[in-house]
Amino acid sequence: MTDALEERLIEALKRVEAHGDVAPPSVHDPMTMLLRENVLQANLVRWDDTWGRFVLTGTGRRRIAAGSRTPGTVLSFRRRVTAADRGPPHRKPADADSGE
Repeated sequence: MTDALEERLIEALKRVEAHGDVAPPSVHDPMTMLLRENVLQANLVRWDDTWGRFVLTGTGRRRIAAGSRTPGTVLSFRRRVTAADRGPPHRKPADADSGE
């Protein structure tokens, strides 16, 4: 059941990208209105005053991309380099000569 809801959400996001809304404004179906509210609350779309329509956020675009992958796909991630991975900073030893 979750897969069906996820597929419906991804289709709605694709419609937002193509047409600017989940459904035409004349549609007052409760499920469509609930879907519109869910994508807004999940920060997948936002209203753009310049365009006068909904636009996808970066999160919404990633959600569409994630939905197009087949289940069980192995993803590779870049390893994050932390300060511990780099080691301690290089310092001059305290007992070193000052060059005299």
